[in-house]
Amino acid sequence: MRLYKKITDVFVKIVSALLILLIAGIVTMMLTELCARNFFNKSFRFSTELCGFLFMWMAFLGVIVLYDQNRLITLDMIYVRVPEKVQNLFWFVNKIFSIGLGVIMIVAYCGMYKINSTSYFSTMQFLSKAWHFLPMAIAGGYIVVKSVYQLIERTMLLTGKAVQ
Repeated sequence: MRLYKKITDVFVKIVSALLILLIAGIVTMMLTELCARNFFNKSFRFSTELCGFLFMWMAFLGVIVLYDQNRLITLDMIYVRVPEKVQNLFWFVNKIFSIGLGVIMIVAYCGMYKINSTSYFSTMQFLSKAWHFLPMAIAGGYIVVKSVYQLIERTMLLTGKAVQ
């Protein structure tokens, strides 16, 4: 279990570093576009598509960091006011639905792959749209992996077994 946790922690650190680069890329692209439009009356045709691409990666990789830190919006306000056994039940249901969401994200990417792998951006012909939607599958995979870890950890805690 320690190795499992260490791997997910390293993955989240890598994703966090990528997020910094993605945000810097979006800001740089937008500032460049603004300066080009305002000072030179020119515009880069690919900037909108590139910013959309970077934003998609930023959004879904951001979900990974937020899910890792338990900072996504949840229904905590409902189950904090009920007895502990009911809280545990709600928690388990939440994690099972999280696994379902992660699986759906992966399945959706796989289902769209056939179309997206042959579709390209109009100004970035070298980049298939499959790359545009890949972070959705990555985030879904992480949600599944992290939820399974959390389920195992909570089950071991409730049964009194030590987490290895």
